Amino acid sequence: MANTFDVVIPLYRCRWNTQAVLEGITTHYAPRAIHIIAPEQEAQALQDKARDWQVASLFTHGEESFFEGCGFTKDAICAELDLGASLYTPGWFYQQLLKLGAAEGIPDLSEWYVVWDSDLLPVATWPLIEAQQPSPQHRFALLQHNQWGNADIVSTWAKWIRSVLEIEPCTDPEGTFIPHHMWFKQEHLATFKHQLNRHYQTNSHWLLLMMRSANEFGTFSEYWAYASWVAAQAPADLSFYPYDDYGATTERFFDDGSGLFSAALRSYLAAPSLEDAVFSPSYVDVAAFIRAEYGSEAMPSSLSFESSPRHLKKNEATMHIEEQRSRWNPRNHK
Repeated sequence: MANTFDVVIPLYRCRWNTQAVLEGITTHYAPRAIHIIAPEQEAQALQDKARDWQVASLFTHGEESFFEGCGFTKDAICAELDLGASLYTPGWFYQQLLKLGAAEGIPDLSEWYVVWDSDLLPVATWPLIEAQQPSPQHRFALLQHNQWGNADIVSTWAKWIRSVLEIEPCTDPEGTFIPHHMWFKQEHLATFKHQLNRHYQTNSHWLLLMMRSANEFGTFSEYWAYASWVAAQAPADLSFYPYDDYGATTERFFDDGSGLFSAALRSYLAAPSLEDAVFSPSYVDVAAFIRAEYGSEAMPSSLSFESSPRHLKKNEATMHIEEQRSRWNPRNHK
């Protein structure tokens, strides 16, 4: 039976690994459709680039006008922010709203849909749906250990959940609920958004309230907030694989096309340098390289290709274990 769920991916820029990620999702999960939400020019360019890619039905949406059906442009929503000097950009907050509000800009989006981070490559991956009685389980994988990272930021996210949602954050003995992908159900998103109105005692649109909450708290986490809401309201609909199942083998590292992984991949494929051609390897080629590099018995569950240079400047104390242990972390090659 064909899968009837859609995948949603906010995408700032098409990168060297975009083709492999989209083809990997298609290969492993065969979604009904993949929806990319990107800056308008990027969205249009991706449609042309992807013509020869082996991907599920692909639809692109311009992020600037994504919420026009709600009466708001991206600029109007981001104008609610007043953070001054901040670690986060308005675009970082906006992409979280795209995940929570995907159904408001995509007609006929599936009731259950998967948001997938654009840099997460599935390798020896996990089933997203498990056939169980009385109904299938929509499951995601915990991919980030909770003993590393920035404790101050995590504490602020938890404070947001307690204050705005008026519930306790859901926790796990090992993993965090920042798993770089997430099942969302429109039914639960509707009550989540209604809670924002109830908490702030206003009929203002949830998009504006989320941004205003960032002014109050400094930050929020869409994945953890949503998971906590479902855990409190409909726990049977929150299903996940523990960290040891798939998180223990995932790796996260910087590679914007100039990193160790892409350099080794180019050598493996005898590919031209970045100056000579646009590098966009297929999932088949990337998977073959990973098998050759790791061996079939030690394949990672997934790889995250971070594109922000700030990942090269992180303090060891705030570097996630998935980054520390990666063979593609340049600090491990000094």
